[in-house]
Amino acid sequence: MNNRLLTVILCVFVLFPSKAQERVEPLDGEVWWGLSNTDGCKQPFVDYPVLDLAEQSRMGETVPFLISNKGRYIWCDSPFRVSCEKGVLQIWTSSAPLEIVQTGSTLKDAYLAACEAHFPFDGTVPPEEFFTKPQFNNWIESVMTGINQESAERYVEGIFQNDFPCGIVMIDGGWLIQHGTMRFNPYIFPDGKRMFDLIKSFGYKGMLWISPYVSADNRGTYLDYRRTNPRKKPLMVESKDRPGDDCIIHWWSGKSVSLDLTDPEGRDAFVGQLKDCQELYGLDGFKFDGADAEYFRKNGKFHGGASTCDYVHAYGELCKEFPYNEFRVGYRNGGEPVIVRLQDVPHNWDKLPNVIYNVQVSGLMGLPYTIGDMIGGGLNSSFENDQGLSHKYVIRSCQVQALMPMMQFSMAPWRVLTPEECDICREMALLHVSFSDYIMEQVRHAAKTGEPIVRTMEYEFPGQGFDRRLPQFMLGPDYLVAPVVREDDSVTVELPKGRWKDDQGKVFRGPKVLRLNNVPLERLPYYKKLSK
Repeated sequence: MNNRLLTVILCVFVLFPSKAQERVEPLDGEVWWGLSNTDGCKQPFVDYPVLDLAEQSRMGETVPFLISNKGRYIWCDSPFRVSCEKGVLQIWTSSAPLEIVQTGSTLKDAYLAACEAHFPFDGTVPPEEFFTKPQFNNWIESVMTGINQESAERYVEGIFQNDFPCGIVMIDGGWLIQHGTMRFNPYIFPDGKRMFDLIKSFGYKGMLWISPYVSADNRGTYLDYRRTNPRKKPLMVESKDRPGDDCIIHWWSGKSVSLDLTDPEGRDAFVGQLKDCQELYGLDGFKFDGADAEYFRKNGKFHGGASTCDYVHAYGELCKEFPYNEFRVGYRNGGEPVIVRLQDVPHNWDKLPNVIYNVQVSGLMGLPYTIGDMIGGGLNSSFENDQGLSHKYVIRSCQVQALMPMMQFSMAPWRVLTPEECDICREMALLHVSFSDYIMEQVRHAAKTGEPIVRTMEYEFPGQGFDRRLPQFMLGPDYLVAPVVREDDSVTVELPKGRWKDDQGKVFRGPKVLRLNNVPLERLPYYKKLSK
């Protein structure tokens, strides 16, 4: 409990196994953030449909936690069901006390108190390569040019040949001969080690996509698990309907079963398999995908009576075994030195502002190391069937991430854009590199305190009218970033009190609203806070 902030517990409702409901009335002017980083685009909440955290991962990180701009937070040690209507919260829970805590009077007060009490940070800093240079992931490039080793190696060589700074290269899905084997498909990736040797030859770190799933007909992997675990049976999530049989899940790659990560033997088998893969191919870490709770909500039975949320949480926990990690789906993984990726973003102007909103809310959930998916979009269906590619969108998407803690390219700017447009993306990448010292200061600060790196305006400037969604953000305490997220090249910037110097050297005194029209394609508006 944070005595410095004079934390006062207003109410602790001890709820019993039969579902209990609690109604939380808002204080005057109170609004709430939290629950799901996929739903940052709906926050702060006014109206919100029912979300059952026990069954829905929302394809991202969830946590039974809410914080308000009036210094309150709500926490539960187990998943609850929640809705919001006209600012009134309805919360149902059954297995743990619900805490409603008043601490201080601001969003920042509430966040820091909750962080200290429920998801403290231990000072561990993720590898600098995530932050100091852009990352490159070949997923969308492979969708557009083919999933094979030739395409992947051409992509890696293109990064270097086109003078883009790069710290990490990720080889995404499609490389497996079968899910669960952790072996490259020799027909399309004949020499996986050579590919990672190529990545390292340019000075980049190499990561590889994986999931906890095993193809339903992959009996070889089953037999391996039988031979290596004392129970002599596959360490898979069991079916509720058919005791003793595996739970068959339906996911984007078809039908599979999953290792039960709540079973210590299953977890250890998976980690051992990953480490063998890492040594065999000479790679640095993994992009952890899958583990969505929705796949198991009807028929999954876990080890020792564990819940679906326990399974999802265990996935985020085991990825800490590999410092070079990235994962999308998690439950209560706040406070950990893990890299979080947002749900796949479509190539759609209406969705571009959501990257800002969702990264901000992720930080308010104790996940400061969150990346806004892939520049230009990471949803493969946006690039199939010749649906059209907006060069302007790619550039503006690049600018959204340029002054975030991390930026990740996928489609190759040098292939899809004109030389002049590619130059703009390269300049944005170099701008990110030029901010690397400042960004690492914020990363190290977050590792000690838990403070978000990408901050909402309300977090940094309480009581100045910023308690609403705004497509601008603070990078740490010193830089206000206002990317252009509209196709008409306009942006409205709301400056707080104080003096601000923009990217062109002009000085403004806030509070002030700036309406910028016809913003040049090469410009990313940002403002440095000056001393008074």
